[in-house]
Amino acid sequence: MADDTPPPGFTYSPSPSAYVDHMGKLYTRRSTTAEGVEIVSSAIRVEEHHVNSWGLAHGSFMAGMAEIGCAGPGYEEGGPPVVAIELSTQFIAAPKLNEWLVVHGQLTKRTRSLVFTQCQAESDGKLVFTATSVQKIVGA
Repeated sequence: MADDTPPPGFTYSPSPSAYVDHMGKLYTRRSTTAEGVEIVSSAIRVEEHHVNSWGLAHGSFMAGMAEIGCAGPGYEEGGPPVVAIELSTQFIAAPKLNEWLVVHGQLTKRTRSLVFTQCQAESDGKLVFTATSVQKIVGA
């Protein structure tokens, strides 16, 4: 039986996005590094509908989590939404069924109409992917 307890410090609230809610229960956490950099983290347990025939997380699921991991740091609470206009992913490994996939993202630059972000994901203590993104601020 899978452990549904999220990693420490993560909380759950339904997403305003039906797509994200369809993926599964996505837990979030905001933290700040010693250098003052805000990290926006998301965690989801890898479920049966996320894996391929070999019981490994499907690439499309990991790409979706990469987009979530890159969009989070670009969004300002109460502000306009951000949408990906470019996403580059580098898959290194794949989490297994029932493991937690944890993505940590950060903002690298903000302009009037664009945000540049990056993220990295881990599962079972191992790096599984990195990603960079350009996000468009909707309405800007």
